[in-house]
Amino acid sequence: MDSSTDAADGHSARARRAAELAAGLATPVDASGAVAALRRAEELKNLADDLLVATASHAHAAGLSWQDIGHQLGISRQAAYQRFAAGISTRDGRRSGDAELLEQVHRLFASIDAGDHEGIGAEFTARMLAQVPPATVTSLWADCREALGAFDRLTAATVRRNGSTRFVHCSLVFSDGIMDAKVAVDRSGKVAGLLITEPGFAASLD
Repeated sequence: MDSSTDAADGHSARARRAAELAAGLATPVDASGAVAALRRAEELKNLADDLLVATASHAHAAGLSWQDIGHQLGISRQAAYQRFAAGISTRDGRRSGDAELLEQVHRLFASIDAGDHEGIGAEFTARMLAQVPPATVTSLWADCREALGAFDRLTAATVRRNGSTRFVHCSLVFSDGIMDAKVAVDRSGKVAGLLITEPGFAASLD
């Protein structure tokens, strides 16, 4: 499969996910579901931004000029070029290296869900390993799955920085509920902190 096919598949997957999120948000929610709805709305906003970037890039490849694209979006030719020419999202929180960071977080939770102690340990700093052994992580994860059902996916990931540490805040979607997670990655590129809480619980790794 070539890169153009991979890109098309990714675009289609994002579009399907956006439609799913929009349909879910069309249903009124009560107070207990408000936090989850906010996280879904945030994910939809991020997906819409990604889809706009990809669509503008595809439009240019199909023959539209940056002037044409800018005109349709109410921005200048230069602004259209600066925003869309690279074919990647430039929204706040998605800087250079963030894609790799988010892949790392997805990999971490895949290892946790699979009970892969070696995979978890490969992501942790030495101090994190000593304080929170992988066996402890998988045991707590088993409690989450017992209460909330099978793990489905990680969504609505955002990145924040505090000095040399990067924090990924995301939602963990299970079959019967959602948990919030925050992962701290230090300058070495290893996970130095992991926090999983109920949505809306005020806690910080800072």
